[in-house]
Amino acid sequence: MKKFFLGLTFVLPIFAIPSEELMKKGYEVFKKSCSACHVEYMSHEEIRQVRMRVMKGEKPPIQAPPMNEVALRVKHFYPEEEDFIEFVKNYITEPMREKGVCMPMAFKLFGVMPPIGKGLSEEEKEAVAYWMYHRYEGSWEEMIRKFHGHGRGIHGRGKGMMEKPALQGED
Repeated sequence: MKKFFLGLTFVLPIFAIPSEELMKKGYEVFKKSCSACHVEYMSHEEIRQVRMRVMKGEKPPIQAPPMNEVALRVKHFYPEEEDFIEFVKNYITEPMREKGVCMPMAFKLFGVMPPIGKGLSEEEKEAVAYWMYHRYEGSWEEMIRKFHGHGRGIHGRGKGMMEKPALQGED
């Protein structure tokens, strides 16, 4: 029994702390294969500005949702690391709207991503998915609250992410 617990103390920290080597490899894969379309990070204010431009009928100034938004959205549906990584590896290899977890407006604005995973090794897919999971902290709900301000919530409570805001003087 003692051996079991001693072994456990050496195994658990490995899973609790992101591997620095895998994080570096994942970031390299992101820069090489993903950053042509996905920016690594956009603040809530920057995302709000993009959405305001889109609501005015302008094209978005970005080619795909920012990676921080993508990662938190995927975590919303796949909160466990192993499930998240498997989803990302599968989706980047065979992306389809039916299995995607993007907001409907993201598909409308950007379409379905190309199958970049087909040009990556299994090791590279694993590394970039691992990097995505560990790079971005927080939750989708928290991001939405920050986006809307004052904790107005998500999906029907407060303004929707792409709902046109009321003009000044309108109620």
